[in-house]
Amino acid sequence: MSQRKQFPLWTGKPALLLLFILNLVPVAQGQEAKLLITTESSFPSSVSNDNGNTVFGQSADKVHEILKRSHIAYDMRLMSWNRAFELARNDANTCVFATARTKDREAHFKWIGPISKGDWGIFGNRDKLGRINRLEDIRDANIGGIRGDVFSEYLVEKGYHVVTSSENEISLKNVEIGRLDYWSSDTRNGLNLINRTHLNDKIVLLLTIQPSNDYFLACNPQINDELIDRMRSKLLEIKADGTDAKIEAKYLNH
Repeated sequence: MSQRKQFPLWTGKPALLLLFILNLVPVAQGQEAKLLITTESSFPSSVSNDNGNTVFGQSADKVHEILKRSHIAYDMRLMSWNRAFELARNDANTCVFATARTKDREAHFKWIGPISKGDWGIFGNRDKLGRINRLEDIRDANIGGIRGDVFSEYLVEKGYHVVTSSENEISLKNVEIGRLDYWSSDTRNGLNLINRTHLNDKIVLLLTIQPSNDYFLACNPQINDELIDRMRSKLLEIKADGTDAKIEAKYLNH
């Protein structure tokens, strides 16, 4: 009768290490990548009181709620609009808000929304109040705007001379000292910035352009469709259960 060949048991630290690695593999394979959510400082959409460590606002609160309900890990960071937009367009697992949806941008993102609405406004010195009735009235003027912003791009496409910068504060200051004739911005953000910089007696809203634009959470196209569908579903959920309306009301009179 032949003897069964005995194989030595593999014991010790190498065996324990292998078992540890094998136990980790299913978890690693099932993990979802953490998303980076980028945005700009723009009242009431997204603001911070602690140098960007905590981001809140009308749009930010909705995005937080959508991601929390979707059980998606994420970091939200505040930066210049142009950088926020370019990161989401070029880097996997990155989304940007609050983003206007245009023909040129359509194919570059997967879209969730709309999450908010806003108006475009033209601001200038108080002595011009009542003298600007339509956009055509400022065709030959120098207009300040944000680099990469859809309103700035719209004005350039229409043949207006736009001087862009990375921050609204720069354009506002240049209007105050006369280096620029006008400043283009979301109306509520513009009025809030004028109030915070104590320029109410000098700079005013002169004209509102294209009211009620829709804004979205725009995600890099490499993000998994299942995650996108989950976030879209949770957006519908917060609209249906009244959370969206409560967030809107929270910032309505600010």
